[in-house]
Amino acid sequence: MIKKLKKYLDFKLIAILSFVYLLFIIIYSSKNAYLRILIKRKTDWGEFVFNNVLDWCLIIIFMVFIAITTKYLMSKKTKLILIAFIHLFFSFFIGAFTIGISWCIDMLRNPSDEVNFSFEELCITFIRLVDLHFLIYISLVALIYMYYYLKKVEESKIQTIKLQEQLSKSHLKFLQSQMHPHFLFNTLNGIHSLMDINIEKSKTMVVDLSDLLRNVLDKKDENLIELQEELKILKKYIHIKKTRFSDQLNIHLNIEAGLENVLVPNMLIQPIVENSTKHGYGTEFISLEIIIDIYKKNEKLIIKVQNDGKALKEKLPALLKKGTGLKNIKERLASLYGNNYKFKIYNESGKVVTKVSFPIKLSISKIEKEF
Repeated sequence: MIKKLKKYLDFKLIAILSFVYLLFIIIYSSKNAYLRILIKRKTDWGEFVFNNVLDWCLIIIFMVFIAITTKYLMSKKTKLILIAFIHLFFSFFIGAFTIGISWCIDMLRNPSDEVNFSFEELCITFIRLVDLHFLIYISLVALIYMYYYLKKVEESKIQTIKLQEQLSKSHLKFLQSQMHPHFLFNTLNGIHSLMDINIEKSKTMVVDLSDLLRNVLDKKDENLIELQEELKILKKYIHIKKTRFSDQLNIHLNIEAGLENVLVPNMLIQPIVENSTKHGYGTEFISLEIIIDIYKKNEKLIIKVQNDGKALKEKLPALLKKGTGLKNIKERLASLYGNNYKFKIYNESGKVVTKVSFPIKLSISKIEKEF
């Protein structure tokens, strides 16, 4: 029985009801005390305080019962008309409850006194206070329903956030899985094109690719990885590219010190470099230089990839429609950082610049070390 009651008893709600009615009692009793002093009415102040405290206790006890009843009715999805009738009945019964219990306590406190109220006098007291008790009851019941409404809204928000997080994680996993076959296809295509020219280099690329795939698959379920892990994957990918293009490809890495433990989206830099090599070469551009700068600025990580070669002829929106890599990067950044990131591709001083920035977030291992 007690366990069942706990299911419908909300101690936070009881505390709120107690505090609100305490404020009412303080205001109501202060007004009565002032008027009694003003008209010089003879008053037993000890009895006055006792009666007000007793009234507060009785109303709160009654409202605990009402709070439990209300929660029960809501959980059972009781019809609105029935709930209205139940509350209408209790709005009148609350007066009978408080007056009756007060009379009983008064009789117990003064058994020797001739305190003998008639039933008629009790009815007169009930009628005199019925409007006040009705307003008190309706106000506290309205507070109960407001509390449960706001609680339901809050729970709904939490559920929505959790659902959005689950959808976001699912979407990120999909995007992440999309990157692996795209990267593998492009690398295998490069190996295939090299096989007729240099079989030894092709074999080296296959070995490097298997080593790279091992690293990629180890991190396949992680949306964010440390920069140092991302650079390991990138360097192995660069080695594969340089094996294929030899002296026709020069890649320079400039990494600001102290950023090793910053979290970055998994396989973020590799598709940017791949895009540079794919679109940088041309009939007039048989060699390519790529410069990768990674640094911190205004609490954001900046990844800047520059390449010479063919200039851009289209803007980013048009480029996103053409390939998987760039579109995938943008969607993952949006899922991870909302609107708090930047992703740009543009021509500058004879080079194509791809620039990504997002808030710096340290890995747990780095935070633990600092503490």
